[in-house]
Amino acid sequence: MRFRVFIAAFVWVLAPICAVAQATVSAKTWSFALPHGTLEIEVHLSREGGIEMHIGPTQQGIEAPIAEQVQPLKKVLEEMLGLGLDPHKLDYVSTRTWSRDAAEKLARACADSDAWRLSVKDHNWKAQGALVISLLNQTGAYEPYNDAFKEYGIRVRVSEVEIPGLTYLSDFPPRDSRDRADAKLGVPAATYVGMRFSGIGTVSK
Repeated sequence: MRFRVFIAAFVWVLAPICAVAQATVSAKTWSFALPHGTLEIEVHLSREGGIEMHIGPTQQGIEAPIAEQVQPLKKVLEEMLGLGLDPHKLDYVSTRTWSRDAAEKLARACADSDAWRLSVKDHNWKAQGALVISLLNQTGAYEPYNDAFKEYGIRVRVSEVEIPGLTYLSDFPPRDSRDRADAKLGVPAATYVGMRFSGIGTVSK
C-alpha cells in the first residue's frame, strides 16, 4: 500500500536502520506471490558474521498480510540451512509498514494513545520514535513472525524505527464515530522497522 505523507518527520532511534543495511553483503533473495499480495525476503551477511533479513513486497507489488508471510518465512529458514546459513545466527530483521494489517494496527494504536496525540500536537518527533516502538510491540503487529522463528529457539521484537512522515487516520477504515471525528489525526506512514533477536525465554526490555 502507499500513503499520503504530509509531514517530513525523520526519527532516528538506536542504530540507524539504513546504516545497518549498508554494512551487509547479500546472500540470497526469495520472492513469493501470495493470495493477498507479494513478499520478498532478502538474507544478508554482516561483516561481523551475523545474518540479517529484509522483508518487504516485491518491486511494484503490494505486501501480503503478516499472517500470510509466516509460511514463506518458514520455507526461507529451511532453505537457509541448505545454503550453509544457520538461522540461529540471525540477529536483525528490517522491514517497513507497507503491509496493510501492520499499518492499520499501528495507526489505531496511535489514535488510542494520549501520548501520541500530544506528540503530534507538540510536534515532538523525538518522542514519537519511542512511542511507535512501544505501540508496535504492544499490538503484536509482527508477533506472527515468531511462529516461524520459534523452531530455532529465537524470537524478534521491534527495537528501532525511522518515521519518514505521517498520513491521516482517514486512510484507514474508521472503527467508530471517534475515528471519523479524528480523520485528520496524523499517524505514521510507511515506517521503517528494525527488529532484534533474543532467545526464547529471554526478557526483552
